[in-house]
Formats: sequence, structure tokens, C-alpha cells
Amino acid sequence: MSAPMYQASPADGAEILRILESSAAQGSIELIYTRRPDAYDSYMKESGEARVFVSKDGERTVGTCAEIIREVYIGGEIRKAAYICGLKKDAAYEGGVGFGVRLLRDFCREDIDFYYCSVVADNTEAQAMFEKSRRIISMSPFVEYKTYILSPKVKVKAPKHSLTFRRATETDRERLQDFLNTEGKKKDLFPVIQSFDAFTDLSVEDFHLLLDGERIVATAALWNQTAYKQYVVKKYRGLMKLARFANPLLSVLRYIRLPKENQPLDFPMLSFFVSQNDNQEYYRILLNEIKREIAKSYGMFVIGLPRNHVASLMLDHLPGVRFETKLYEIKLPWSAQSDTTVDQRNIQPECGLL
Repeated sequence: MSAPMYQASPADGAEILRILESSAAQGSIELIYTRRPDAYDSYMKESGEARVFVSKDGERTVGTCAEIIREVYIGGEIRKAAYICGLKKDAAYEGGVGFGVRLLRDFCREDIDFYYCSVVADNTEAQAMFEKSRRIISMSPFVEYKTYILSPKVKVKAPKHSLTFRRATETDRERLQDFLNTEGKKKDLFPVIQSFDAFTDLSVEDFHLLLDGERIVATAALWNQTAYKQYVVKKYRGLMKLARFANPLLSVLRYIRLPKENQPLDFPMLSFFVSQNDNQEYYRILLNEIKREIAKSYGMFVIGLPRNHVASLMLDHLPGVRFETKLYEIKLPWSAQSDTTVDQRNIQPECGLL
């Protein structure tokens, strides 16, 4: 039975959460990405403008998704991009979900220049839903993306240097914002930073700076978002199930200690990981320094980067858990979106906003 789509309200929060947790991404690690304690409220905490949708069969909520609209840089200019996320069907529902024409029309806005989504390689459910809509929408992958879960004990090969590493303070606010926007506009889909206050649970003091004299040459933030969105391991399979019982050895090998099942992971995202002109040495020095700060409070941290990012070469050689994702451009037939295109070789969407 086809189900109509409706824009959600705060009263739908519990049902949206139930659906998000109704099934896990398959693979050697069964993982759910969820938004406790209230899924609707969690989406409202995202920077930008969030619109949440639910699909209903009578009084029963059977599906959900969200559209988050943000200002980003594309070709060095400020554009509006809509990130489509949270596409989920109630795993116990056997009917159709109605992710069809009505929803796609609701997504469309004249002020949006670019629509995109991300799909984890193992998320066959979302892939199947999008495949069913291919006659209506055009979807094309434009970049492969990797999410890394790493231990702060990892050994990073960094050159000797005379740079200064320190935590940012309120007095750094203006020049930190200028640095991020100056470097960020060189990358497509990097978020425009109008104010740090726009990002829930992120402050200037969460940033760490690499300085050459008084000049910022690299920065990253330790952004803990687990108060309103979480990863939960539901089950380990195969070799990962065996590895779960080898945690002491994994720690010695500088690998993350695999978390317990059915408990939210507590970690920071290594966010806004930026160096001046993509200087690889700055990335290595910054990661080597900041991992010591992470180790004071956490047993793991998460970072996501496009496969072709210069820092990905460094991360690929570190022991940890990796998740492959593809970002897709979405073209909607009724939208007034321009011919805006992203440079597939030069993008950096912020991992904390995906």
C-alpha cells in the first residue's frame, strides 16, 4: 500500500527514532546511526534549516527522511545545498513507503543550488529505495568518502617542527573564522562559517590551532555530538566478532578497543580538519599533536574525508575501522536548481555535518 508523505512535527520524534533504530547497516559490524533521545529535536539541532518528513499508512508511521539546507562554498562562491539524509523504512513494515513524487516536490526550493546525499556501502536498503525512484530523479555518485574510527594511540609519522600547538581561546574567534572561510572556500561543499554559535555543542574552545608565530596554519575541532546523535554497534560478525574478545591485544597494537554491543559510542569527531593550502606536513603535525589531547578523555575519535583528499593517504595507513560511503548528486525534475556542479577532485564536506 502506498503511503503519503507529510512534513513531521515535534510529536513525531519518538516514531522517527523507532524507525531509525528498526534495522542496522549490515556487514562485519552491524551499526545503527541514531538520534537519541528525540530524533525530531536532534534534526532541529543541525546547523542550517532542517525539514523532517514522515510517511504514514493510516495512523502508522512507516518511513522517515530529512532535508538539511546549508550555505556551502561551490567554486569559491556561497551557494545553498540541501543534504538529504535519514532515509529509513520501518524494518517491520511490509508495504510500500511512498517515497515518491509528493516528497520529491516537497524537497524542491527555488533557492537551493545543489542536492546531495550519502549512502554507506553496506546500506542496501537506502540504495534500493533510491533505485526505485530513478525514473523520477537523477542520481549520480560524485565522490567516494571514507569514515575512519581511530584510537588516539595511533602512531603518526610527523616531521620535526618549530610550530606552536595550542587550544583556541575566545580571543581567537575572529581570525579562526577567517582562516576557515579563506581555506574552506577553496573546497567545494565546505560549510560557510557565519558563526560558531550555529553549530550545536561546538565552541571556539573545542578547536586546536597549529601556529607559525601568530599565524594559523592548521586547525581541527574535537566535536562531541553524542548528546543528540550516536553510533551504536548492534552486533559483530565474522572476524570482528573474534576481534571483540582480543581488546587488550588490540590496544597494544594501537587499534581501537572495540566497544560493547548496544551501547552508544562516546567519541569526538575530528572536525574542520584544515591546513593552509592543504599542506600535508601541517596535517601530520596537527594530527600527531591533537591525538594526545584526545587520549586524555577518549578511547577513540572519528574523522571523515573524501578518498582523494591529501590527508586520506595518511589516514589509510593507520590501524582502525573504516566505512566506505558514496556521495550522490540528486537532480529533481521540478527544482529550479542552477547548473551548479561540484569539482569531484576538490571537495571537503564537513564530516560532522553528514
